[in-house]
Amino acid sequence: MPISKLVVASVMTLASTLGASAQTLTATVQDVRNAEGDLIIAVFDDSKSFRAMDVANAAALASIPAVKGLASVTFHNLPLGTYAIAAIHDENSNSDLDTEKDVPTEGYGFGGMGQNGLPPEFANAAVAIGAGVTANLKLKYWK
Repeated sequence: MPISKLVVASVMTLASTLGASAQTLTATVQDVRNAEGDLIIAVFDDSKSFRAMDVANAAALASIPAVKGLASVTFHNLPLGTYAIAAIHDENSNSDLDTEKDVPTEGYGFGGMGQNGLPPEFANAAVAIGAGVTANLKLKYWK
C-alpha cells in the first residue's frame, strides 16, 4: 500500500475511534413539582456506586436550578459504556435527599424505577450510550 494511502487510512481510523469513544447522554427529569432549589443528576458507570448513591464516584454529575415540570441536562464526552442515572430534587439546596422517619421529603428518581419508588438494580436502570441517547426519569414525591 502506498504511504499516502496508509496515512489517509490511519487518520480516518483515528478520527472514527476518537468520535466513537466520547458520546453524549441527555437526562430528562419529569414531574418536578416546583422551581425551588436544585436538581442533582448523577450518572454512574458501576453498580456499586449506583447502589450506594455515591456521587463522589459518579462518572458524571450535574446540579442545575430546578424548574417546574421538565428539565434536561446533557453530559458530554462520556466513554462508550453502560450507565445508570439518578436524580434528586434538592428543594432546600443542602446537597442531600432529606427524609423524615426514613421517608424522603424531596423528590427522587432513577432510570428504570418502578411505581414502588424503590431504586432499581443497576442492570434495570442502565442505558448503553451512543450518539444522542436520552434517559427519562420521573421524580417520585412521598410528601
